[in-house]
Amino acid sequence: MSNLKAAIVMQTDFTKDISVCTMHGVCMMIDPELRIFDSTHDIQCFNTYQASTSLSFVVDFWPKGTVFVSVVDPGVGTSRRACVAKLKNGSYVVTPDNGSLTHLKKYFGVVEVRVIDEEKNRLQSTKECNIFHGRDLFSYCAAKLASGIITFEEVGVEYQVEEIIEHEIIPFRKEGNNISGMIDSADFHFGLICSNVPAKAFEEDIQYGDKLKVKITNVKEDKIAYEGIVPFCPSFGSVKKGEPLLMISETIQIQIAMNEVNMAELYNIGCGSEWKIVFKKCEN
Repeated sequence: MSNLKAAIVMQTDFTKDISVCTMHGVCMMIDPELRIFDSTHDIQCFNTYQASTSLSFVVDFWPKGTVFVSVVDPGVGTSRRACVAKLKNGSYVVTPDNGSLTHLKKYFGVVEVRVIDEEKNRLQSTKECNIFHGRDLFSYCAAKLASGIITFEEVGVEYQVEEIIEHEIIPFRKEGNNISGMIDSADFHFGLICSNVPAKAFEEDIQYGDKLKVKITNVKEDKIAYEGIVPFCPSFGSVKKGEPLLMISETIQIQIAMNEVNMAELYNIGCGSEWKIVFKKCEN
């Protein structure tokens, strides 16, 4: 195992099409011994906040030294920075610096970040193209890094970690009987709606079987998207089909969903700082 080269793990908003195939191919051209894996290519188009949360779901479950490639890049070809970030856990993220590093910087730690030198670490055969940095810049540079052709220091010039572009994250709060936070992710496939409230916030006085008043508000539109009484349960099977429940997510945060119904789609609930969620334990 010690002789294996670092894995490359990719995520994009491209869908799994020929674009992703060419990104894989560029990596193989650099080094055919590289191992390339896909995380997801179904991130909502241009949604750099979802790119950030998606990275935070996976980085802790891959070995030290893994090279993650994240390409959700509405500013492709502009002056936005293309970078490689070194994480506290020893892995790397190759990405546009456009908010996609938010959760990793806040919760995992970025120890160093460098601008990709496009003269040395870009595919030169396509240098006239300015719209496909996923293939021509990010995959190319990631492959050179993972294969050991370049060191992290040879990626390009370092800049301050404090300069990394971040999305707003509103901290969770406990005020009296209320626990409030924001919607950290809203899964479009199953409709799972995860808050940024950690499970430990429930530990003191909320147990499985307790019921809570839940209100989800779109603060930007000043509109309540959902309001109801919801039980706190271990998993989906604790309630009937179509009924809501609160549970602990795979990221050990408090999540709301409906059994076999896409709640995010049903109530048109999104994620980000404009989405507020409030929990209040019902009195017996």
